[in-house]
Amino acid sequence: MLHYIVTRAFLTLFTLLVFLCSYVYAASGSVEPVKACVIARDVPLTAAVRAHIADCLGWQDNSALLLCRGLYAPIMSDTVDNSGALLVSADNVTLSQNGWSKLSGNVSVGQGARIAEGDLAYIYRDAKTNQVTKIKLLGNVHYTEPDKLIFANMVVLNPQDKSGKLTDILYRFDVKPAGAQLPAWGRAKFAKRLPNTDYVLHDTTYTTCAPKDNAWQLDAGELNLYTTKATGVAKHARLRMYDKTILYWPYISFPISKQRKSGFLIPIIGSSNIGGADLAWPYYWNIAPNYDATLVPHLYTKRGMMFGGTARYLTKQSTGYFTGNWLPGDRAYRNFLADNLALHPSFSGASTNRWAVLLHDNTQVSPQVHLGVHYNQVSDPYYPQDFSTNLLTMTQNQLLRQGDINYTNEHWFLSAMAQSYQTLHPINQSEVADVYERLPQLLAHATYADLPLHTNFEVLGQYDAFHWPQGMLLQPEGPRYYLNPKFSGSAQRSWGYVTPTIELVQNYYDLQDYGASYTRATFSRTIPRYGIDSGLFFERATSIVGESVTHTLEPRLSYLNVPFVDQTSIPVFDSGYMIFNYDQLFRNNRFSGFDRIGDANQLIYALSSRWLVDETGQEIASVSIGQIRYFADRRVQLCSNPNGNCADSPLRLGYTSPVSSASPIASRLNYRLSGRWSLRADYVWDPYTVATNNGSVNVNYQADVNKLLSFGYTYLVSGNVVARLNQILQSKPLNQVNIAYAWPLSDRISTLGIYGYNISERYNMMTFLGLQYDTCCFAVRLLGGSVFKSLSPDTVTPQYNNGVYLQILLKGLGSVANSDPSSTIHSYLPSYVDIF
Repeated sequence: MLHYIVTRAFLTLFTLLVFLCSYVYAASGSVEPVKACVIARDVPLTAAVRAHIADCLGWQDNSALLLCRGLYAPIMSDTVDNSGALLVSADNVTLSQNGWSKLSGNVSVGQGARIAEGDLAYIYRDAKTNQVTKIKLLGNVHYTEPDKLIFANMVVLNPQDKSGKLTDILYRFDVKPAGAQLPAWGRAKFAKRLPNTDYVLHDTTYTTCAPKDNAWQLDAGELNLYTTKATGVAKHARLRMYDKTILYWPYISFPISKQRKSGFLIPIIGSSNIGGADLAWPYYWNIAPNYDATLVPHLYTKRGMMFGGTARYLTKQSTGYFTGNWLPGDRAYRNFLADNLALHPSFSGASTNRWAVLLHDNTQVSPQVHLGVHYNQVSDPYYPQDFSTNLLTMTQNQLLRQGDINYTNEHWFLSAMAQSYQTLHPINQSEVADVYERLPQLLAHATYADLPLHTNFEVLGQYDAFHWPQGMLLQPEGPRYYLNPKFSGSAQRSWGYVTPTIELVQNYYDLQDYGASYTRATFSRTIPRYGIDSGLFFERATSIVGESVTHTLEPRLSYLNVPFVDQTSIPVFDSGYMIFNYDQLFRNNRFSGFDRIGDANQLIYALSSRWLVDETGQEIASVSIGQIRYFADRRVQLCSNPNGNCADSPLRLGYTSPVSSASPIASRLNYRLSGRWSLRADYVWDPYTVATNNGSVNVNYQADVNKLLSFGYTYLVSGNVVARLNQILQSKPLNQVNIAYAWPLSDRISTLGIYGYNISERYNMMTFLGLQYDTCCFAVRLLGGSVFKSLSPDTVTPQYNNGVYLQILLKGLGSVANSDPSSTIHSYLPSYVDIF
């Protein structure tokens, strides 16, 4: 190979003038020939052409990579000099006095991290300044810079501002778009590289599929790849799948990295029996690094046009979001009101404008002060039924509205809160009771541990101003003052403990609208509470499946004494029976809230056993069982009567007999093995009724990502409340089962399903089944769902929301998807990783 160092005096001076500022170097050593990878833009992408492109782009087949079946070799771009100087090498150099020089044979031009190699090059200089103004490379040009590989027929480089032009190019950009498995590649007839490293391509293609895969590509008249903004903008774009054009966009914007960016997202397409076909085209607005919004115009063929969206924010102190939706003149809802007007005159004049708002905020004002806001409101009781397919959302009839501010230090927790609920009363569901508003609640809780003589002191004070929602029947209202100081001792050893406790409960009420005459009434009560809790620890070394474990035996014995104080005349604002289970054995009050302080003279005995891994202390399994022995009947009841005489119904949720000599027997089992299987079971047997009080079993199996099985069974006495036509509410046992799974059938095909069945009523609660096909560059999922909404007017036949959803994900470009299936999947398979 011949190398030139110009020695003639005239040409030496000329060369120094040309390259003094830009530093040209005629390199020694050999440059490996570049394989011809320039392919005209209009050449069809046959299998042979794609195979050739794959070789050019550095694709390496690898069957061990199951999803993509291969990967790209790294782009090698040797940084020569960060000063911006030019480095040039070639087999032959011809210098001319006419302002340009010719290089041929293995030409290499480098500037910083940019390297261009080709067969022939021309270097142009400015006659006045002698600076290099342009470098043109011709013939099988191979161009690299960080994360970019380009082949072109011609490349023009402008060293001064680092811009350039390229023709007939094949490119690969290694910054992966969000959701993409592989970087993007494509072809273009003409391209410009801007000084800021952005690219503008004309008559171009764009895809994140492997080179041999024709699943999808974007053909565009013009494609702007704003690398500095991580955004791609295509004009006059056609989406082609398997070489067939399926969609045209005059303008589309999409991410070209994992960074967020503004632009229209892929349309949302869905269909259901309650809304008809629906179409939405979301617009994502990246307002700032810590603010964004998604605006969603949504067309329902049976209802009309809905406008909505979600705004999110994140600051040094706050995080939160706001969601709102508005659908004026809902046609389907208007028909529903008209069809039921005869039986429900209150429907007359009801607005058909549908809307919903949700605000959620968490603000850390200081290390000790926290502010929280949660506000939820809908236009009417039927909004959750009509605009959701998630059973948990559809049947939610108590919508929380709450604001609170909290202060915490070493000993004190102070809180101020305002709280209310929007209670929904749809005619096609069982009646739900309204809830008192707290306007406001003030709370102070202090804890002082490790006082002299191993004692602890704790005090809780709370003020609640209860207010009944406006527009309802007169109900007792007013403030309640609650004070609960508590002293406890502690004697602990490695083998056991004893903890005696003495406390005082003080309540005071100042009520309005109370009794038949709706007059003012005050109540005051002071109740002492005494208890002693004790436990022992025994352990031994053993093994499970060859693994060394510690097996414990932990008996526990507690006594509680609370004298009886008649509380029947006091109204119930926030108290209720607790569902009896193992956790309730050791509570000092069998009622929730503060309106009822249960009398007690009882002994609690329980036994627990655990198996712990010696090396990590992780619990493999535990089993517990316990019961309460009563020495007196429980006289305090939940019911309220100003005249002082009432009795609770045995059908109340959580009710247990007040005259039995022993409580139900509560047991619990937890089991986890190999990080795959987990089981939790609760079972409560009531010897007084000689029947099961409640029970539940939850089994979960996770062998790998999205290889899940879940089984749940629930039984609860008086847990199924049904409203029959022209009949009083009926309370029956709740008896239902839920099954959910996600399972791969092959490397690319997987399935998932959710099934819920009400055994008591003998109808399905939910049926969801989906089939998913996932590849390296796209995924498609078909789901069909049927979700219980309500009973028919005769309260016999179940009514369902039915829907079929086709979800398509073009990895790196976006997805055609409906959010409702994802919401349902995450509710019943919380560990499922959803790529849509």
